[in-house]
Amino acid sequence: MNLKNAGIFASLSTVALLLYCLWLWQPGRQVLKHHQHFLQAASDRNWTRFTDYLDDKYADQWGHDKAGVLSSSREILSQFFALTITDESTDCVVEGNTATVSCRLKMKGTGSPVAEYAIDEVNALTTPFTFEWTRKSWKPWDWKLKRVDNPQLSIPQETGY
Repeated sequence: MNLKNAGIFASLSTVALLLYCLWLWQPGRQVLKHHQHFLQAASDRNWTRFTDYLDDKYADQWGHDKAGVLSSSREILSQFFALTITDESTDCVVEGNTATVSCRLKMKGTGSPVAEYAIDEVNALTTPFTFEWTRKSWKPWDWKLKRVDNPQLSIPQETGY
């Protein structure tokens, strides 16, 4: 390969890489990747990764803040021997630095009676969960989960979950 062909190849490779990054870093695509990785972290009970996706100002309809949702998630998900959380009918709407992902969650797994109860409750929901994500900086990959809601899911305060 002569120098001219090497220069052309390098230029084309650079353009291809730039186009791939522009495609990959689109806000909707980044939010959906973060959403999938967040659900995978919960399924794997990888608490470091799980926490990394949560915004410092996280709050939800059940009264959890960032520390509370981590504590409750650890308590509930520790009841599983094996767990897979997937989403269905996922819809993503991005408006500026805020994105909303709506989806139905499905849980599969084995564990204690508490785990079986959680699976039954989540899988029986007919309304989708709403995940609100916010972009924290100019970086296209810097999205954090700010809020989760599902009007049909009630978590009694006395359970501590």
